[in-house]
Amino acid sequence: MAQALKVSASTKKKIDKLASGTGLTGDELADALLASFVDNDGKVFVGKWKEGPGLRLLPDWPRFSSSVIKIKKEETK
Repeated sequence: MAQALKVSASTKKKIDKLASGTGLTGDELADALLASFVDNDGKVFVGKWKEGPGLRLLPDWPRFSSSVIKIKKEETK
């Protein structure tokens, strides 16, 4: 079941640009990247932002996952 993910207009534009040469839509590329992150135990560390107010996020991408993400033709539009 597909779910909507809210991103800023500028982020959506950048994802769409990255996806333009792949044969995927921006949504499909974002899904593949996020799925790889969580499926390979990526982590996010959160702390206080001293210069704040706000949060400081540190994404820790999986170190030992394959850098190749395979997407079957039937999974794309």
